[in-house]
Amino acid sequence: MRRAVLGLLMGCLLVLGFPRAASAATIATHVDEAPDESFSEYVPGAAGLEGRLLAPCCWDASRQTLDIHGSPIANELRREIRHRLKAGETPDAIQADLVRRYTTKILAVPPDNPLPRLGTYLSFGLFGAGGLATAMVVRWRRRSKEAREKKPEPPSPDAKRDEWDEKLDEALDEQD
Repeated sequence: MRRAVLGLLMGCLLVLGFPRAASAATIATHVDEAPDESFSEYVPGAAGLEGRLLAPCCWDASRQTLDIHGSPIANELRREIRHRLKAGETPDAIQADLVRRYTTKILAVPPDNPLPRLGTYLSFGLFGAGGLATAMVVRWRRRSKEAREKKPEPPSPDAKRDEWDEKLDEALDEQD
């Protein structure tokens, strides 16, 4: 019975672990292509566009953008982008065409991603926290100024003494 359960467990692990092993083998055999000499040439708008697009061969594995990835398809897309920019196309038009061809998976930051708005939210949050902190400091300084200006009134000679005053006087006399 133990052998049957152990065999079943090993079989499940083998089946479940097989896709991971296959994808690991695919990653390990991915060969980068040497960069072209044309990539060292400055083309206005190319670096920004290449930094916004993912290499299609590695959407699921490494999620590297075209500007740092060295696969053959990434290098081909870089060549195409640079050629089209030199021909006078705008980066937005090229990006729209690549999104049409490859879907939004090619975008490093998809349109429904909240990441671009995060900076705005953080800015408002920090501005609000700074305003609250300033208001608190002003209030504390005003209170401390009022406390310094307000002098305690000396006890009047007509003030009645109660039993606690008597006990305090007795305790002080005993200590002497």
